[in-house]
Amino acid sequence: MLETAAVTLLACLLTTSSSAQSPQPPAPIYYFDLTSLHTLNLRNPMDARRAWDTLHLVASLQGIVNRSSPTLFIRFMPHPDDFWFDHLREPNNWLAARPVTRIDSLESLLRTFAPKLKGIVLYDEKVPATSNLASTIAGIEDRLALRYDPAPNSLYTQILPLLPKNTLRLFNPDGSPMFTGTGLIPDTNIPSTASSKCDAYLWLKSRYMDTHRCSPDYVAYYIDAFWLTDPAISGLSNSTLSNHDFFISQRAFFFDLGMWPDESPVDDRAQKPGTDLATLKQLLRALHDRSPNQILNIGGFVPWAWKYTNHGRAGGRREGVPSEWEYSRIISAYNGIMDADALGYSGLANASFYQHFPIKSHYPQKTKPTLTDLKAKGYVTADNKVAFLAFVLFYMGDYDSSAWLNFHVPKLWQDPAHGQIPCAFAFNPNLDRRVPHALHYARTHAAPTDFFIAGDNGAGYLNPGMLTAPRLDPAVPDGWPAWVAHNSAYYKRYDLTITGFIIDGFAPGMATLGFDHYMKFSPDGCLFQHSNPTGLHRNTMPYAKMAWDLDGPSKTAAPKIIELIGSKRPSFTPIRTILKTPTWHKQTMDLAAQSPQGKDLRFVDPYTFFMLVKLHHQQPKEDRK
Repeated sequence: MLETAAVTLLACLLTTSSSAQSPQPPAPIYYFDLTSLHTLNLRNPMDARRAWDTLHLVASLQGIVNRSSPTLFIRFMPHPDDFWFDHLREPNNWLAARPVTRIDSLESLLRTFAPKLKGIVLYDEKVPATSNLASTIAGIEDRLALRYDPAPNSLYTQILPLLPKNTLRLFNPDGSPMFTGTGLIPDTNIPSTASSKCDAYLWLKSRYMDTHRCSPDYVAYYIDAFWLTDPAISGLSNSTLSNHDFFISQRAFFFDLGMWPDESPVDDRAQKPGTDLATLKQLLRALHDRSPNQILNIGGFVPWAWKYTNHGRAGGRREGVPSEWEYSRIISAYNGIMDADALGYSGLANASFYQHFPIKSHYPQKTKPTLTDLKAKGYVTADNKVAFLAFVLFYMGDYDSSAWLNFHVPKLWQDPAHGQIPCAFAFNPNLDRRVPHALHYARTHAAPTDFFIAGDNGAGYLNPGMLTAPRLDPAVPDGWPAWVAHNSAYYKRYDLTITGFIIDGFAPGMATLGFDHYMKFSPDGCLFQHSNPTGLHRNTMPYAKMAWDLDGPSKTAAPKIIELIGSKRPSFTPIRTILKTPTWHKQTMDLAAQSPQGKDLRFVDPYTFFMLVKLHHQQPKEDRK
């Protein structure tokens, strides 16, 4: 009996052990194609609302189901979505072992993920800001975001039977606006701002931010349902609804507010000028106070084609760039950085999916030049003096946006001239929050001629001069410790020692204090919007002023380079280009070098450029003439 029992026990143990060791089949990737939305006529109000409603609903669903794992992939923009999905499923790549389950209808999508949903949040476009409230609540409470529309042919009416019954309405039971800009803000003892728009955001702040229910790390600045007043301006991708999924997965606070103290925005003409700005500052101060020693990641950009500028119907008095600079100045004063999804490449799908990509702990640069290399090329003489040549650096930007990086990396790397010229790719490293796969691809597929530097201002776009106390709000302490810690970690991971372009905008320059801090993580150089042409900080960190933004075809760009370098030798000329391909740069380089004045012209990588600036300024002044 004992022997039989022992045999039985052993058999059970072996069976259990074998079962425990059996590999579990990989979870499927659910794949849903939304590209048909691009065929809808956005000039038709019914079609535009169908596109908006569908995209908002799916983005909120995707953010919820992808929060803990990469589960749902949305094909929304054929490029770049097809490229990345195919690449990531190549043999031995991240998704190679995952089967794909294709979902053929919105109804099937809702049924598939119904168990993950706790309800819906309905908003009314009569107060456009409530669409951003809905995205915020969707992430925090796992609700689907949907515009209320009882019309017979609306998406709301057609799919209501498939939606969770638990409903939160951002309007009154009789359909009238919940936010009126009068009396007290609903459910609070806070006096109204006299703006229904700003009341809505302060209601959201009271209910979710002040109770610590939203993320302390992420904020989202995307256009609200005011987009529906003119949806045909720039295509459905630029509605930026597809960008919501990541921030919903992170339970982020969404907003859309103006930045000018003396203007009433076009979407709220009745408000007292500056009410938007006052509300924005309240939000930023509350977020800062939750994490005073950290950097606040703010996705999105000024929706300049619709609001806050003098562009088209936007109704403001300032141009787009001043509005960008003023917005940057304000968020910088509260440790906020932009992940600047700007028109016209502002659309980004699947960041909630991509966020789970397994990035490495370190990405070393393939090659960095040495003094021996510079001497071998004739750039430096035997006695360590810089040769009498004209050195030009192309700063290849602007990649301070996850949306832009995700879109353009495949095009840059498939360009026929890639690998033939020295390229200074200015990719902001903090973009690995939303598009880690794109940064990984660029670094692991880099050619020996590819060099990487940080883009606008470092690991995020802010104005460094606004980090120095006293700040806009005197109670907000100095932000430099948080900025240095934030950048140091990113620069170490990506082997960066150069900051490509420091934008001051309307902020004060960062002065000696700022230079000292940048020297801690960017010791090999900085390019500035405003500075002396070239110099050496504390005889250690080289710097230069961006000479020009170069655009247009190569045949007109090349003569401009000749004009910029002048006749002084040696000379150091950094030139900024935006979204230009390696082919464009190669053609421009060749044309400039072939001109009669181009015989002593040398196009160099950023590490060579700043080594030469440093060597030159370490020479006695009489030897630099």
